[in-house]
Amino acid sequence: MYGKGFTLLELLFVIIIIGILITVALPQYMAAIEKARSVEAVINVGAIRVALDRYWYQNGALPVDDNFATLDIDNSNAIANRLYTYSFKDNGTISSKRQYSVTATRINNVDTWIKWTQTDNMTGKLTRSENLGGPII
Repeated sequence: MYGKGFTLLELLFVIIIIGILITVALPQYMAAIEKARSVEAVINVGAIRVALDRYWYQNGALPVDDNFATLDIDNSNAIANRLYTYSFKDNGTISSKRQYSVTATRINNVDTWIKWTQTDNMTGKLTRSENLGGPII
């Protein structure tokens, strides 16, 4: 009599369920991708921090803001297809304690995604995007 296939209603339900699953899963997938990409910024900010500390110990002062040529490291801003731009700023020196900040800003986005603020010679704070008003990473 009738074939052993699916009815149109059954197929419609399956398509609706798949659509709902995709709608729920896609934002989580995109967030996971951005978290993975933020590792690039954390690594490069760390390299800039080490170079700034080395420069401080060799010269007794920090270099001029964003002068990567004096740090003896590759300028991450010169890399093709990068995801972030990097900058650093001397926040002043108080009683032989260096204070600076290193910032990674996502390209094509106004938000600062990763920021390291060095508060003295040994301590600092890494702030991620969500605490800087940007997306959660």
